[in-house]
Amino acid sequence: MEEINFFLTTDISIGMGLFEKAADFINKQGAKKPGLIYDANLQGENYFDENLIKIKNSIPGCILLANDKNSEPTYAYLEKVKTKLKKNSPDLIVAIGGGSTMDLGKGVALLLTNDVPALSLKGFPENVNNPLPLITIPSIFGSGSEVSFNAVFIDEKEGRKLGINTRKNFPTATLIDPLLTMSAPKKAVISSALDSLVHCVDSFGSIKQTAFSRIFSKEGFRRTFDTLLYKNLDEPASRIDLAIGSICGTTALMNSGDGPTNGFAYYFGVKDKIPHGLAGGIFLKEVMSWNYRNGYTDYVQLQNGDDKISKKDGNKKLFDNLTELYVKLNIPKLSSYGYNRKNSMNIARGVSKALQGSFAGNPIPFTEKSAKEILNSLI
Repeated sequence: MEEINFFLTTDISIGMGLFEKAADFINKQGAKKPGLIYDANLQGENYFDENLIKIKNSIPGCILLANDKNSEPTYAYLEKVKTKLKKNSPDLIVAIGGGSTMDLGKGVALLLTNDVPALSLKGFPENVNNPLPLITIPSIFGSGSEVSFNAVFIDEKEGRKLGINTRKNFPTATLIDPLLTMSAPKKAVISSALDSLVHCVDSFGSIKQTAFSRIFSKEGFRRTFDTLLYKNLDEPASRIDLAIGSICGTTALMNSGDGPTNGFAYYFGVKDKIPHGLAGGIFLKEVMSWNYRNGYTDYVQLQNGDDKISKKDGNKKLFDNLTELYVKLNIPKLSSYGYNRKNSMNIARGVSKALQGSFAGNPIPFTEKSAKEILNSLI
């Protein structure tokens, strides 16, 4: 039996109305001057505004900074935010918002204890000082950034999503309140949930998956998939299911590895400014179908089912349900973004060159030819 390593280091609190107790939660960390970074688009939402005032009144030394970048952060923007906060010498970082804001919090927490340019930490830095403690409070569920050590940033010069990825980035704690997510646009909620599905499916099929990681892959998939297909997303209880699905999917991904779908999402998300989760959703069903056609039959395990049902019938049911979900959510084809078959070979070549690592994680050997087949099915 091969050796198995499994890790997750963030304390997780989930419950209705927990954001109302955020000040107490922060105070328990012993911080006197927390730096609080929040999504600017949360301003004007009553639930957020009222509780932000509570935090300010309860913690006079709190430093507030709005993340006003309406896209994923660049290394240059990270430097800008670090410079602003450094003047006040915070002793804790609190990040409230979506995945980009939480990633920004990770980057700032690390840079404030490592006096180096942000770009020098690109990739998987080693020998870095421990960051400031970090609390994450997500305003949408799907990226899983609230519990992961990965922090995604865009290198504008290269036009690529890279990041600052060290296990020292793990948030100390996360506070999850579905009521804080209720003002998020429905399209964003769906896109983020699709991101969870990609994490679950890619990690499940990864050549590095383990018995432990698959437990999280399957639970995350079922929670997220059933919520999207059968439940009312406007119910706070449904958002809790999305939160659990997000945490499970990201936990699985960290402890296994990604695959082509996540790679496609990063590539086309940056190139065509498609929301990351939606970009993953565009490719998810086609990559799963390609794997199944080429002999991979384990996907049947992702859904609860009758043990007596055959793999063939179980997989058929799963793909029928996926098709139903795609129709319900109106997931677009890649052709909606101007692509056509005339240039699919060149695109496949460029994608394959950029995504060798993601392709290598697929349970079935995945090549440039495979990428072209996927692209052709979507255009």
